[in-house]
Amino acid sequence: MAVDPLIEMRDVNKHYGKLHVLKDINLTVGRGEVVVVIGPSGSGKSTLCRAINRLEPVESGTILLDGHPLPDEGRELAKLRAEVGMVFQSFNLFAHKTVLANVSLAPLKVRKRSREDADRRSRELLERVGLLAHATRR
Repeated sequence: MAVDPLIEMRDVNKHYGKLHVLKDINLTVGRGEVVVVIGPSGSGKSTLCRAINRLEPVESGTILLDGHPLPDEGRELAKLRAEVGMVFQSFNLFAHKTVLANVSLAPLKVRKRSREDADRRSRELLERVGLLAHATRR
């Protein structure tokens, strides 16, 4: 079965000083595919995700998003970041907001969706991951 690639990494390398964190990474993630990256602490999982969103520059290799190289800076990079959602290890939810309000925040602010539309979609996503019962909790 052919994969419709959304994210492609080809021979990607990233160093922090002498530490070679990403070594010749080759990865293809198909459109609609769900991928889980697991490994021990310090193995490069977060660096990999940050590189895909260009929050972390790489020394060599190619990263393509929907067949196009990642933009260097400016409006195109801002547009990319508006389309890519990331949750970091320290996810820092707003404690004064409910789970539903936290999940709906980006669609409201970035996508300018209506509250009703954002909350409807957020409830669908919470149900999908088994957390809908926690929607009203802070």
